[in-house]
Amino acid sequence: MSARNAMAAMLDELMGPKRNVELGKDTTVTFDDPDICKYYIVGFCPHDMFVNTKADLGACPRVHDDNLRLEYPKSDKFEKLGFEREFLKFLSRLDEDNQRRIRKNLEKLKTNEENGQKKEDMRKLREEQEMARLDGEIKKCMADAEKAGEEGLVAKCQELVEKAEQLEKQKASIVERLNSNIPATAPIDESAIKIMEVCEVCGSMLIKNDAQCRVEEHLSGKMHMGFSKIKVTIEELRERIRKRDEENEKERQKAREEREKRDRERRRSRERDRSRDRDRRTYRRSRSRSRDRERRRSRSRERYRRDDRDKRNRDRDDRDRRHRR
Repeated sequence: MSARNAMAAMLDELMGPKRNVELGKDTTVTFDDPDICKYYIVGFCPHDMFVNTKADLGACPRVHDDNLRLEYPKSDKFEKLGFEREFLKFLSRLDEDNQRRIRKNLEKLKTNEENGQKKEDMRKLREEQEMARLDGEIKKCMADAEKAGEEGLVAKCQELVEKAEQLEKQKASIVERLNSNIPATAPIDESAIKIMEVCEVCGSMLIKNDAQCRVEEHLSGKMHMGFSKIKVTIEELRERIRKRDEENEKERQKAREEREKRDRERRRSRERDRSRDRDRRTYRRSRSRSRDRERRRSRSRERYRRDDRDKRNRDRDDRDRRHRR
């Protein structure tokens, strides 16, 4: 980060991300403000954990607002804005990167050990071959010395015996190295023969069975503590999100049941309305048929009376005509 950006970040921390807003305009900072670090609000910002280590993430580009961090757990928006899932995703990515580093260092350590074993095997083979060569020379010197002695060449005999003794010393030195697994090079680099191991938490290369003070120094270091905290936080977030999902599912299930209940009640209400409508229509049709029957009866009676009246009138007219005759 440039000096200018670092200064801007410091001012944002002190005065807030809206320090340059014109007077009179709203300067309220909300949880979902894009300039606010959501990781810091939820728990902690990983950018602060690995400063000046191999896992350094650089300075956080967003503002760490302590007030919002205190307000968030009390807010009605707590665990409803998706910050926890976003934080879990980022921490999981960091943990995956760390796991890759651990696997890489384990492979590197295994390769180094295999290469070291191969070199050691080759060294032993060469020294065994050297021992065989020395044995041959020693036997030859002793045979030549014996022959020189028989010929009365005392000086030559003594010279060959001394040479055989020197060769015996060289052979003894090789035997000692083979028995103690010490390479022929000197001086010996102690770090080269120290057994290494990989820290399963942060992936650092450590000396196995190192001094307790150095072990404690590693355990309290930024990388070890940082990745240890990340692992714990990942498990906590997963549990929190799982419980939140279960609660949300229960609320959704309850809402579905209530909605289905309202739908059933509406269907029953509509069915009752339709039933009442059918009853009304049936009643109206029944009344209409009754009225029709009544009208037909009335018309029939009226016809009967009219026919009867007409008949009586005709009969009367007939009587009147007969009477006049």
